[in-house]
Amino acid sequence: MSSPGQTVHTTLIIPAHNEEARLATTLHRYSVALRERCGPAFEIVVVANGCEDATADVARRMALKFPQIRVLEIDARIGKGGAILAGFDAAEAPDIAFVDADAATEPESLLDLLDHLKTHDVVIGSRRLPGSLITHKQPLKRQLFGSVFAVTARLLFGLPFRDTQCGAKAFRAESARLLAPMVRERSWMFDLDLLLSADAAGLSILEYPVTWADQPGSQLRLLPTAREVIGALWRLKRRAAPIAEVEPDLVPGYISAVPGADRDPAIVASVQ
Repeated sequence: MSSPGQTVHTTLIIPAHNEEARLATTLHRYSVALRERCGPAFEIVVVANGCEDATADVARRMALKFPQIRVLEIDARIGKGGAILAGFDAAEAPDIAFVDADAATEPESLLDLLDHLKTHDVVIGSRRLPGSLITHKQPLKRQLFGSVFAVTARLLFGLPFRDTQCGAKAFRAESARLLAPMVRERSWMFDLDLLLSADAAGLSILEYPVTWADQPGSQLRLLPTAREVIGALWRLKRRAAPIAEVEPDLVPGYISAVPGADRDPAIVASVQ
């Protein structure tokens, strides 16, 4: 945790569910990188949720070495999205980012994303751009799943991004807090929901190439995830449909969370 009275420039959120085996390495790598960028003026918020192992204890031990580490321990399993939203609420810095607990995105790439917050509201890491570097590929089934999902998302929603699901994203704090009440998905589809919300709110979004490596121990299970994705795509498409065709209780997810958005033709058009 930052010292009393010390300004914190960057908050990094790491959602963690049963990550005791690899969390220490992740915290060390990102702490060293952020210290080189910010000196002591950063914080890492580990949101340990629904853990049945020593994830929170590992984070607390690492905080003895890096006092910028804070631990939020939540008994319930609230999903990656729920953990990140809890981190948004706890963040103290003007620049906020999140990464996966496996450190698949190189710390130097995270710093690149943060640097581009000078000119954009949201900066998302991408494994699918010229300049992206994959040093260790995913298994073929996961590659195919990711490719099909990326194409489907672009066709359904018209977003220009090649990679909505990379686990590294950065935000200006005011943008993160604007988006938090708009996002409803809490699991694997959180990232897409977040970007749809940011696009609907008219935020400036930059997709930027990262260096990335698949890590062993993934908790992704293809068949259950595929079922979840189909249902979530349907929900998100319903919410992104023309306003007259959407059930009233679904409209606030993209519209009423933005003050005056229901009267702003630009925002209404972007939802359509």
